[in-house]
Amino acid sequence: MIVVDVPGKLYVAGEYAVLEPGSPAVLIGVDRYARARLRVTGTSRRTITSSRLPGRTAEFVRRGTLFEPVPPADTAALTHVLAALATVDRYAAELGHEPLGFDLDIDSQLDDSATGRKFGLGSSGAVTVAVVRAAARAHGLRPTAETELKLALLALFSVDPHCSGGDVAASARGGWVYYRAPDRAPLAAALRRPGRSLAALVARRWPLLEVRSVPPPRELSLQVGWVGRPARSSDLVQAMKRAVSEHPSRYRQFVTASEHCVDELAAACDREDSRAITGALDTAGRLLRDLTALSGVAIESPELTRLRHIAEELGAVAKSSGAGGGDCGIALADPSVVPALQRRWREADIEPLNLRAIGGSLRVRLERSASKSAGNTPD
Repeated sequence: MIVVDVPGKLYVAGEYAVLEPGSPAVLIGVDRYARARLRVTGTSRRTITSSRLPGRTAEFVRRGTLFEPVPPADTAALTHVLAALATVDRYAAELGHEPLGFDLDIDSQLDDSATGRKFGLGSSGAVTVAVVRAAARAHGLRPTAETELKLALLALFSVDPHCSGGDVAASARGGWVYYRAPDRAPLAAALRRPGRSLAALVARRWPLLEVRSVPPPRELSLQVGWVGRPARSSDLVQAMKRAVSEHPSRYRQFVTASEHCVDELAAACDREDSRAITGALDTAGRLLRDLTALSGVAIESPELTRLRHIAEELGAVAKSSGAGGGDCGIALADPSVVPALQRRWREADIEPLNLRAIGGSLRVRLERSASKSAGNTPD
């Protein structure tokens, strides 16, 4: 049994601007996980189990080189899972590997366990990375970190060629991550081109793409508050695109300012300059509020404004995280004020999530199965 745990993500700075090719963001991989558990069965069938499926389990049968649902079923909840499997299947086939039958179980800590509401920790990206890692391991592949990242990005872009991919990068790398987005349009077009080698696409250099670790602030405590109201990022992004299309020059100014802010933040982290780090975070929040004034899209909801004001009253710096409209806000605070900050957030119906950045490689292990089917890989 192959078990993969992949961290969720939070945006620190660069939201919305990161959608532009070559524009950077800083994100964090955090210690809430998406988990993929995969057991190779040696059959021509696949089962996928997820709490998001109406019947919890979907079954697929191999027809040629493809796996089709039986009976025909609504698999919309598995869009990112199936995209990740299709990407790895195609990559493995080009390397001479036969399609595999297996049982795959998807579990997530990235939503509220009591209500199922999303925290905004990037579950789609984390699940994509987890499934790519597990499926590649099942095929006996040992892709490099760069190859694995590119496979996960291609799977994500096959679902939505306009997304940034920042959540995938943060989940794949963990810790504090500087991410510069590639130009997705030619990558998505190459994926659709008949006869195009996926392995060759992964092996080549992708212009603009950059992913590197950033040292976390040592003298500041990262605090995360959940406002209790989930937001649908894709809807906010589409509304933003429509709104800023009427103001291209001013939007370009926002993107340029965001790029400068993110680079300043990363440089301040590199030299461990706490004052410059908080200054850059404050600027990142202000830029997003200016973007709201330009577009009319409410990034900082009233709850997130309250979260920020409480942090500022205690001498901390705070902003919305991600697309906004709900979900989470973050603060960088002196450790001495954290108890008061968390108490006042709770009094304002904001839930401190007590997340921490998790670094290092993804957690992968093998578990011994209770029973073994013919053709299983060794446990």
